[in-house]
Amino acid sequence: MPGWPALAALALVGCSNADTQNKQSAADTIYPVTLAVARPAATSALITAAGTVRYRYETPLGFTSAGKIASIRFQEGDRVMPGALIAALDATQVSASLESARAEQQRAASELKRFQQLFEQGWVTRAQLERSEAGARAATAQVSSVGFASGTSRITAPAGGIVLARTAEPGQVVAVGTQIIVLGEASGGMVLRAPMIDSDISRLSQGMPVTVTLSALPGGSIQGTISEIDARANPGSGAFEVTIALPANRALRSGQIGTAQFRVAAAPGDNGIAVPASAVFNVRAGEGFVYLLDAKAQRVRARAVQIGKVDDRQLVITGGLKPGDRIVASGIGLLVDGARVRPASTSQPSRTNVPLSPGLAPAPVVADR
Repeated sequence: MPGWPALAALALVGCSNADTQNKQSAADTIYPVTLAVARPAATSALITAAGTVRYRYETPLGFTSAGKIASIRFQEGDRVMPGALIAALDATQVSASLESARAEQQRAASELKRFQQLFEQGWVTRAQLERSEAGARAATAQVSSVGFASGTSRITAPAGGIVLARTAEPGQVVAVGTQIIVLGEASGGMVLRAPMIDSDISRLSQGMPVTVTLSALPGGSIQGTISEIDARANPGSGAFEVTIALPANRALRSGQIGTAQFRVAAAPGDNGIAVPASAVFNVRAGEGFVYLLDAKAQRVRARAVQIGKVDDRQLVITGGLKPGDRIVASGIGLLVDGARVRPASTSQPSRTNVPLSPGLAPAPVVADR
């Protein structure tokens, strides 16, 4: 019988042969994968923002004198012609005040005439004459003031448009300046006002074309133009409002919600090579790895890459790849350097950047293996 040393040697040889067979089996395994072609990153980006359709000029109208409303001639949604009488106050009190002021003006004028005659005859002093002149001027000013109040007891349309809101009713007693209606002036056209963050508006400019999507439109979208960009952020929200001029369209209504899409130049961090987020693994501090296909051997090789910008569709690689390289986009979980693969398909990374919606996180990358 062979001794113990011989048996031990035989066991070692058997284990070595088993390990060799396992390595050969792993090396011969063919893994199905999906490939992607590395392409230059987008040269433009798409910024989206939700906004509200408004008339450019939505003017609140009210009386410049207090009183009781006698009539309001229009309802919400009614169209108004320029100069049309919209509402009027009860003129009884104003008319009485005007008659009283005119009577006082006549009395002061008669008194002044008499004092002038008496002054010429030496019966009154110059001081008395000057007091009479001042009284006459005050009476004339009072007539002008009450006459102005009489004229402003009526609201007329400053421009043609549509009544957007009616906030008072006949019989209601209102103070000076109380809003009675809100008039949307047709002459100013319609706009979309959209709040945006400062990093987005820094990439916009007046005159830039904008695609506005509204569900109420027959075609779904129209082309607008940026007409205004706020110079100051809203103190409450911190957002800047962008105003987009819209072309005339009968389907537009104040208050509609729409989405604006702005095509802008890509940010400096977008320059590089675009790859799917799922292709990168072992990500650490702006670096990671991808599996690069060796087409002749049908094997993959691990390649270190530098990572630039991340969004919800792609990663921008700033070093380690060149356009046209084919990399593994999915199925990398079981791969090792040198593994044989069978490509199932080749996907094309998007050539446009679509920014994240507020509150969404980037697409996850594969965790460290």
